[in-house]
Amino acid sequence: MQNDGKVGPGYRVSTELAMHSPLTRLPVILLQVHDKAAQQLKQELQVLFDNADETLFEMADKAQSDAEQSLYFEAMRDVRLKRKNIERGFLEQLFFAFIKLTQADAGESALQAPVPVHNAFPLVINDSERDQVINAMVAQVLTRDQLALCQLSARLNTLSWVTLNEHNNPLGPAMLCEYFLQAERDQGVDLKVKLIMLQLFDKYLLSQTTRLYADANQLLVATGVLPELGAADSCCSAGLATREQESVVAGQDVSQLVGKLFEYISRDRNLAMPLKKLLGQLQEPMLNIARMDQHFFSSDSHPARSLLNVMAEAAVGWDDSVSIYGDPLYREIERVVKQLARCPSVNLPELLEALLQDFLRFTHAERGLVEQLEHRLRAREQLQAKQSLLTSAGLPTALDEQDHLGLLLVSQLRIGTWIELQANPACRQRCKLIAILEPEGRHVFVNRSGIKAVEKSRADLIGQLRSGTISLLDDRPLFDRALASMIGSLGQYSAH
Repeated sequence: MQNDGKVGPGYRVSTELAMHSPLTRLPVILLQVHDKAAQQLKQELQVLFDNADETLFEMADKAQSDAEQSLYFEAMRDVRLKRKNIERGFLEQLFFAFIKLTQADAGESALQAPVPVHNAFPLVINDSERDQVINAMVAQVLTRDQLALCQLSARLNTLSWVTLNEHNNPLGPAMLCEYFLQAERDQGVDLKVKLIMLQLFDKYLLSQTTRLYADANQLLVATGVLPELGAADSCCSAGLATREQESVVAGQDVSQLVGKLFEYISRDRNLAMPLKKLLGQLQEPMLNIARMDQHFFSSDSHPARSLLNVMAEAAVGWDDSVSIYGDPLYREIERVVKQLARCPSVNLPELLEALLQDFLRFTHAERGLVEQLEHRLRAREQLQAKQSLLTSAGLPTALDEQDHLGLLLVSQLRIGTWIELQANPACRQRCKLIAILEPEGRHVFVNRSGIKAVEKSRADLIGQLRSGTISLLDDRPLFDRALASMIGSLGQYSAH
């Protein structure tokens, strides 16, 4: 490969691999994106391994038996010996993923990669609980960085023979996890150590993807690749921004699409039955809006779409214990639905904007009162935790493999996450996480009114997440979830 001065001085793997590759060399711009990303990822891997040594030493120090202590000390030695090979394997797979972008036919490759690079899910670990942990890690990145990653995929698509999205983008979180897990597997890393390393990978590498995607996008923009790309033009699978998605939708009758939208709403597990019934009355008004406005499905800022989203979000805490009679939120949603249902088509656009703004003002006032209650409860719980820490010394407990898996899954819970707890077949309780109190790992949840509903230890959460009595609610906007489902079903239908 010709050295044009674009390759970073601290990284030589790509050049060495390219020199021995029988494939056409990477285009200069793809090489620049790869090398800049590889430099950052290499630095983060080094931080990860430096902290792995310290983490394993602390675990050995807290071990409750000589055998367990020996395991952690042996793991320290193993990681020290294998870290360079794991780093090299990770970076090699990153390089081969970029090389794959230049292949017109992914099924015919002259490149003899040491390990095939998978395009998306499922990841290399087949165990369902480990998949659940990894998927939670990936979902956290997608929630935080989806727009930047989608824009990066759209820009790379202009240079690639392979159609990319946030799942098979070579810098996407699913692929980064794949590289790391495969590199560890190649080195025969012990399973228990692998789980610890996976947690560190999440902490020290996946947490830095915001900068990774920003730098890659900036480099592509500077070289003239889609410099005017906006949010509505990116490739998020949750919307209809890509050409592929738009073509699928464009080929369908508007009434059929609106029907599918409300079919999804009628079976969405995030929505309580009273809300499903209310929103079902909006099918005819939404059909009129879709017929009048060609941007109904394609614009993520459309007032009809926004109105559906904010009503569903406001009511996410409804469960079996809530009585809709006299409930202020239910009355407000009912008012919105009735006004839309009886409004003439010609006045719908103006009414939509007015109802959206009124509903946002209502929810803002209601949320303000709830947040005050949550703040007071959080402060009280934190004070009690400090007092408890002074009067007791918690003993460390030994964790087996499955406990480590559960711990990784619990670590993905964010403040503000809604869960559904099924105490028995006839009762489902919804509550929101507002505090995590260390060192004992108490998780405090409140109901939709801001009143403490339940408290779970980390061990309780591990067990109940594994058994399925606790499940996480999907925090993506309702309309986005519905569109993703619609596009998937339409794509499958057209494939047949």
